[in-house]
Amino acid sequence: MSAFDIAISETIWDGKLPLQVTFHPTESISSARTPDPIYIEVARLSYLSLLTHQLHSIYTGLGIQTQPENVWYDYNGEPLKWHFPIGLLYDLYNFPISQVPTFGEKASLPWRINIHFDEFPIDKILRNPTLDTTQDMFMSMLKEADFLRHGTTKRVMNMSKRDQTQLWQSLVQGKYSEYWSVNKHLLENGQLARHIPLRLYMPYKCPPIQELVPGNTEEHPLLIGDAMTRILPDLFPSDDQEECDAIPVIHGVPLPLDTPLGWASDNLCFADNFLHIVISKKGTDNGLDT
Repeated sequence: MSAFDIAISETIWDGKLPLQVTFHPTESISSARTPDPIYIEVARLSYLSLLTHQLHSIYTGLGIQTQPENVWYDYNGEPLKWHFPIGLLYDLYNFPISQVPTFGEKASLPWRINIHFDEFPIDKILRNPTLDTTQDMFMSMLKEADFLRHGTTKRVMNMSKRDQTQLWQSLVQGKYSEYWSVNKHLLENGQLARHIPLRLYMPYKCPPIQELVPGNTEEHPLLIGDAMTRILPDLFPSDDQEECDAIPVIHGVPLPLDTPLGWASDNLCFADNFLHIVISKKGTDNGLDT
């Protein structure tokens, strides 16, 4: 991890989003009256099931009983995938597009989402969004990232139960040092990565795009633009941003196409060691046309 920059890594880890969580008008609850919206700040790298865990004590104090396996959230009527990091969800549904110098000027915060307790949309999102299932999904992504990087899942599979618990709990509790004391062993290899763990997201309802993207070679360090042109040539006909119809966004920031791909993988990946990049089209307020 010679390209690792701890200052950038810590900044990403500390990234937060303010949320306004409101009961959907159709919800039937045990409380005498519908509670006011709750304003809460969450980590961009966190997950909606962790938000549910945070809200539980608040709602309990209001006399509202919650069952985590039935709780789900929507934004503008669209159910939110609980196994996606919250920061990715925000970028996917909200990040406005203009020219790069003014990128993000129209961003609306806090992000206003609705919470539901009934009529779980099993046809649109995975069932049972609890802490345990979220942890299982997180570990599955780590295994996949490990395989793409190294051609084997031995690093994840050989982790002790203690290290697995520490990795997850440090994410839950926001403890950067404890997380990286374990995660660094999943990334360090002494060799170039075989492939870059990378997923692309096209707003709104397209499934994630994942293709094998080779890691750096000794002769030619790959750039983000190389990966975009390889996977989405219609939107990225070249590595010249002026000639492209879209912009890659990660952690709420437009990513220059001349960014080294290996550097991005070392420094900009999410807690599951994937680069989750939203592809947003220029000149629209809500991403790509659906």
